[in-house]
Amino acid sequence: MDKEIVVDVHELQPPEPMQKALDALDTLAEGQYLKIIHRMQPFPLYDILSDNGFKYKVTDGKISSFDIYVWRAKDEAAEKNIKEIT
Repeated sequence: MDKEIVVDVHELQPPEPMQKALDALDTLAEGQYLKIIHRMQPFPLYDILSDNGFKYKVTDGKISSFDIYVWRAKDEAAEKNIKEIT
């Protein structure tokens, strides 16, 4: 099982990026995290993540403007994996 699930939404128009990100969150297993490749900061998504037990970290992107890493707040393995790559 891969640790990273990549969702590239940088060429999609709203509301597709939000929907794809939210759908991908349901697939996260223990130790996995989501990497969202986005052209902008999805501020409404950040509120949804915080309200639903997720953490996130935003970095400068390699393919587009932003890479957004998302993991379950209580998943220490996923958080460790993200710290190793960012």
